[in-house]
Amino acid sequence: MPTLYQVLGVPENATPAFIKTAFRKLSMQYHPDRNPGNPAAEARFREILEAYRILSEPDDRLRYDRQLAWSRVPPAPHATQTKQTKQQPAGAYRNPAPPPPAAPPPRPMPLKFMGIVLGALILLFVGLYNFGPKPKAANLPEIAYIPQNEVKLPKGVSPEQRVLFANGDTVTYGEWRGSISNHTFVESWQSFGAYATPALSVTIYFTPDRHTYCDFVFLEDGKGTFRQVFRYHGGTYKNGTLIQLFFGRDVEPASCGDCEAEGLPHPGITGIFLRELTEGYRFENASQRYERKLRKNLEWLAANADTMDFGPGGLQRQFLRQMLTWHFLHRAEASAEGVFREYYTRPDVDKAWEEIARLIKDYENKIAFDIALLQSKAI
Repeated sequence: MPTLYQVLGVPENATPAFIKTAFRKLSMQYHPDRNPGNPAAEARFREILEAYRILSEPDDRLRYDRQLAWSRVPPAPHATQTKQTKQQPAGAYRNPAPPPPAAPPPRPMPLKFMGIVLGALILLFVGLYNFGPKPKAANLPEIAYIPQNEVKLPKGVSPEQRVLFANGDTVTYGEWRGSISNHTFVESWQSFGAYATPALSVTIYFTPDRHTYCDFVFLEDGKGTFRQVFRYHGGTYKNGTLIQLFFGRDVEPASCGDCEAEGLPHPGITGIFLRELTEGYRFENASQRYERKLRKNLEWLAANADTMDFGPGGLQRQFLRQMLTWHFLHRAEASAEGVFREYYTRPDVDKAWEEIARLIKDYENKIAFDIALLQSKAI
């Protein structure tokens, strides 16, 4: 059975930063949203989460290291006691004691006596059953069936509290909860922003395999009203205050997850990145290191454009992921178009860019409508 270090592919003396980097890479590679319908990837993803949960906590890691060390200690050999026989002098006469007489075999119980005892026991039990005191019927409470979602509300949440959605609709939390009761959903309190403000997170699953879902985040305004600050229909990944939004089915075909090209220099870096602030979100800017990674991917796609089969959507879909990520890290459409034309040199470049520009507008509108952006002038 592999150790938790082997699950994450790190040495046992790895630093917390190295473990975190390995976890992020593996979790994005085996995330269920990127591998729909793949039970092996989902099981691998759960192993990675459990390994990181233990190794990222210093106390839990210390306990685990001790257990690991004890498991490698070989068992101590059992000392075998040998009987020391007393050496007899040469020519000595040995007169062993005679063995005790054998005990006589026990006499068998007479069959007549056995029959009398058995009959008396049968009569005793029959008499107790017919004439003994009867046990009273247990007064058990009636057990009602509780559907999956009819559980207790999260602590501190009342069904009468108002919920204000981004489109202006206002309902009570109990009414909204009832409207989604035909789906499986999970409610929890999570920290939000740099000051760890409590935020109510609700995830609604639309399919039994939980591969299609929608995330909501609500902040309380101090007057008992929950205000929607986030809604996204698709995969999300949170690391501290950084949120990565994975693209939906309009970018990723339903048949193959993210379908990134095999051999891509930097897989798993595409998406829309947001940073949690005190009351909402802002777009995360691209670092020079991240920008270099995107350019490396684009260079590789351009170099292999005519020699590889890029699967569903072909080469255009591979460029589409990279260019959407580029746009939302720079938030300048002209910049994205210039970079696209620099690397995509096929004759259908104008048509391909029209599709990318259309999806950029779709995701801009979706994010502007469903997510509370505090710095959105660039869009």
